[in-house]
Amino acid sequence: MARQGVFSLLSFFIAFFMMFSSVTLAASGRQLSELDIEELMEVEVVTASRRAEPLSQVAGSVTVVTEEDIFRSGATNIPEVLKLVAGVHVSQRDTDKWAVGVRGFNGLLGNKQLVMIDGRPITSSPAAGVFWGANNIPLSIVKRIEVVRGAWTSLWGGDSFTGVINVITKPASETQDWQSITVAGTSGIDQTVRKGGTVGETGHYRIYTKAGYKTGNSFFSSMGVGSSNDWMRGRTGFRVDWNNAFTDELSIQGDIGGSRIDEGASGTHQIYEPHQKEAVLGYGQLTWDRATGLDAGIRFRTSFTHEKESIGDMSGTVKTWDMELQYAAEQAGVHLITCGIGSKYYWDSFVDGPYVTIDKQTANTFDSNAFIQDKITISPESLYLILGSKFDYFGAGALEVQPTVRLLHTRMNEEYWLAVSRSARAESRWQKGGSYTIMQHGIVYTVVAPSHLNSEKMVSYEAGYRRSFSKDLRLDVSFYLNDYDKLIMLKFDDVSKTATLTNSLKGMAYGTEVGFDWKAANWLTLRPSVSMIYQRIDGNDSHPRGDSMPEGGTEGELKLQILTVPTEKVGFDVFAGYVNNPTQKKIPGYFTLDAHTSWQIESNVMLELTGKNLLEANEQFSPRKEGPTIDLRVTWDF
Repeated sequence: MARQGVFSLLSFFIAFFMMFSSVTLAASGRQLSELDIEELMEVEVVTASRRAEPLSQVAGSVTVVTEEDIFRSGATNIPEVLKLVAGVHVSQRDTDKWAVGVRGFNGLLGNKQLVMIDGRPITSSPAAGVFWGANNIPLSIVKRIEVVRGAWTSLWGGDSFTGVINVITKPASETQDWQSITVAGTSGIDQTVRKGGTVGETGHYRIYTKAGYKTGNSFFSSMGVGSSNDWMRGRTGFRVDWNNAFTDELSIQGDIGGSRIDEGASGTHQIYEPHQKEAVLGYGQLTWDRATGLDAGIRFRTSFTHEKESIGDMSGTVKTWDMELQYAAEQAGVHLITCGIGSKYYWDSFVDGPYVTIDKQTANTFDSNAFIQDKITISPESLYLILGSKFDYFGAGALEVQPTVRLLHTRMNEEYWLAVSRSARAESRWQKGGSYTIMQHGIVYTVVAPSHLNSEKMVSYEAGYRRSFSKDLRLDVSFYLNDYDKLIMLKFDDVSKTATLTNSLKGMAYGTEVGFDWKAANWLTLRPSVSMIYQRIDGNDSHPRGDSMPEGGTEGELKLQILTVPTEKVGFDVFAGYVNNPTQKKIPGYFTLDAHTSWQIESNVMLELTGKNLLEANEQFSPRKEGPTIDLRVTWDF
């Protein structure tokens, strides 16, 4: 879109904001001006230790994106929310495709971080990536998103190579009665209807249905590569919770959805022809928690997922069953022990396409694991030593031990922490057997299945510092050094015009993330952050190709959230940033600007206007450019 069109969008936005900025009404729930930094630090985190503890007690780099943060971002999907987090690299590559990575990795099959929804892994087992379009749950049911950066394989296994993203939805008791959310904008429409109620004296339920359509007109080719368009999707889901006031909590939830899109030219680096793509995803999950003490308990979770996936023009079905049993012991002297076991079994069946194939069209895999962690109190309320390890059995005799040692020192208003961790990530079924064609330096190569691949390895050294200077100002700093070995990359043969995945890459990554949270006034909050990474990668003289490959050199990202509450009824928020993806050095970084304004018309009606990519259209590290979009969202509780 031309610059004049961008200014028109901005002018419309400002006019909308000015029109309603004089109105006053108490916002639903707590007032935004009442939130302070000290309260935010007492937000409970479960991902960093597998048991609830305040953020100030975490020996690691953690960001909690709250329900309020999600609302103020104006986001309509999870990747858009993750843009807010320092050290997380997000780009939208196509109408239904997002690439999300952590600390130096990013790709459509981003395979270095674990992504979960309510503890259920949504990382594809065959592809070792996340199909974000198929996991597009309504943000209105999300309670918070916990992002733990760094090596957390001692708790979560090989998929959490550089971090864990855990999306936690609201209990059914917090989503009662009816709610309608309508989104209409320049690129499509979306409708969500939700209903909540009670089941007997101790139970609550939630059901929802969601449907949407995206034209794809905000994307256009920058290198002759067409975008996908006419994305139609629908899904419905439920959750039922029963609570025993003394000991037990039981939750059953499920979801089923499907989509269809006219796939343009290659959305990944594979070459294939345009075609119509369909996707289906359904799951069911049961979670049981029993309290055995004040800070102790047993947790059992199991789920079954059925999904239809596509990689290029190859499609298939994947069925996954997983289970985990966890025990959090009470404090025993200086020891606080958490342990557990788990297993996952998946079986799949794929149909080759004309351009993309896999060597075994059917396969089944059984993985099992166990972990133990002990938080040892060296000095009460001051110094803690955390020791733990995960034991992953990937099948075929491959057992990986992934230990960690962490040290946490807390003072009145500040925390220091250190960590050393070992991580191992097994190759995916797609990496072991996928065959496809790609273009490298203008030459078409055929990727052939490798004879053998080893697990990727990393030893990570981390340090961090958090401090609350006052109830309104907080600093969070983290440093890391990642020592990589046996990373998987594509090796090219110019004679045969073939390429093979090998464990050829090794190297070092040095990085830092710095973030401030400053409530400058009752009506103004500023959240600037910067992340820098320097990578020295050995094993290939040219740009490495593969799934989520690192790139040598220095890259950085700047992000700034500005949250304002001019009146009790009106909010106006801006997200600005400089994005520079560490996996695509040849594509320049770009500036981005999003804006969001909200107006509480009545106590049960909220009106929002959101503009995204309000600067010039940019390539988000793909052969497509994304132009500005504007959406109007109406939320009605009844």
